[in-house]
Amino acid sequence: MSVVLHVVVLAVAAATLVLVPAASGVAPALAHTGLDASTPADGEQLDAAPEAVTLTFTEEVLADYLQLAVTGPDGAAVAAGAATVDGPVVSQPVTVTAPGAHVVAYRVVSADGHPVSGQVTFTVTGAPSVAGTAAPASTPADAPTAPDVPGAGGEAAPAAEAATSSGATRWWPALVVLAGAAVLALLAARSRRRRRSTR
Repeated sequence: MSVVLHVVVLAVAAATLVLVPAASGVAPALAHTGLDASTPADGEQLDAAPEAVTLTFTEEVLADYLQLAVTGPDGAAVAAGAATVDGPVVSQPVTVTAPGAHVVAYRVVSADGHPVSGQVTFTVTGAPSVAGTAAPASTPADAPTAPDVPGAGGEAAPAAEAATSSGATRWWPALVVLAGAAVLALLAARSRRRRRSTR
């Protein structure tokens, strides 16, 4: 095997050792967070009013970037207190005062900086959780419009930039290996030509 070919083979092998782990490390970052389940479920009809709404995501979410709004049939907020975050689970206590359609609008940011927004709807057909003014039975409640969640179209969290830059730097070792291989191949070729000229 010639010196040039030997150097090229070694360079390819070294680049493979660097690129394969880098590729396997980047793959998980591409799987963005999404809503896995909710209680009540989207579109569910309930005989009794819930005392809390729970959203479960596929990955952990950042509590500092949580934005959540729960509204009743008249568009008024029914959230009771602050929401809590436990890993991928977000819980929001609610006080339902009237039967009808309710909307849960959310915007969360995953640990890798990816923002996720959406909404879940459920309908309460039974009695509210506390005494309140209910709409007449003969008048169907209008479906509420989704409340505006501030920042739904804003920039992603700063963690997204960090995740992107860290992923890009994983490819630098491979580039350095390939560049070094090219230099070694060039030097080997010159050395062979010099030996031939001296013979």
